Amino acid sequence: YHLPVAFLYPEIIIMAKRYPKAKTVSPFVQLVTQYARIKSTYTNIKSAQMNKHSRSFEIVMDITPSENSNTYEVKISYEIGKKPQAILLSPALKEYDGKMPHHIYGFDKNGHAILCVYCPYKGEWTSSMPIAESFIPWVSTWLNTYEYWLITGEWNYNEIKCGSPKE
Repeated sequence: YHLPVAFLYPEIIIMAKRYPKAKTVSPFVQLVTQYARIKSTYTNIKSAQMNKHSRSFEIVMDITPSENSNTYEVKISYEIGKKPQAILLSPALKEYDGKMPHHIYGFDKNGHAILCVYCPYKGEWTSSMPIAESFIPWVSTWLNTYEYWLITGEWNYNEIKCGSPKE
């Protein structure tokens, strides 16, 4: 008998939180605010770099989804005008029954998995949402669900079809 992840780890199921519309601020102020909020919220940051010219940042951090979980090294990247991205640096994804998890966008140029933690075309994440309080917890939820999938072969979390922006 298997319990859904929501029952095993209720403290990580936070994706339904609503955020107010963003106040009008300059893109650079928005970038600095997102960056500073992540750095002040998390102590498990291994490296952090902001690039003022490309208006982007990359933060490498360790994420342990639950007290019984593995620790994962994840790169969070964000560029003004784009959606945040999570790249699993280590450990590499494992297969279940010869298959990779289907909730990835693919792999970066170094062969690291780009995690699909939300559908960018459905408005689930907006720039008014703090990455530290929305996107990064979603990455943790993804990793926790992935660990459950490795055991059961079931992606035990709500799924939506997420194709192109026209769907």
